[in-house]
Amino acid sequence: MKYDELDLMELFLSESESFADNIGDGNITYKISKDNFTLKIFIRTYENQISVFLTYKEKDIFYGNFDNITELKKEDMYLRVLRENSTIASLCFGTTLSISIENQ
Repeated sequence: MKYDELDLMELFLSESESFADNIGDGNITYKISKDNFTLKIFIRTYENQISVFLTYKEKDIFYGNFDNITELKKEDMYLRVLRENSTIASLCFGTTLSISIENQ
């Protein structure tokens, strides 16, 4: 899976964290909170999978697990989740955190 760590740091306003305190194992997470919304992604680099969680006031609103991911790509205030050059999901880091799922 291809992604730019600096782009993810810019969108999430923080560095990645390891699932199991082993940053080299390819299992990392990013998290951002804004106006009672929290967006988290778990990246499993070697399995080409990501999981996306969106909560509002600590209540789950959305969970998605995506596999066969080839790239995470920053475009302005969006993080595009790509499978074979097709966007399957877009995470918006605008005034409100949001997620849109494309037809697959």
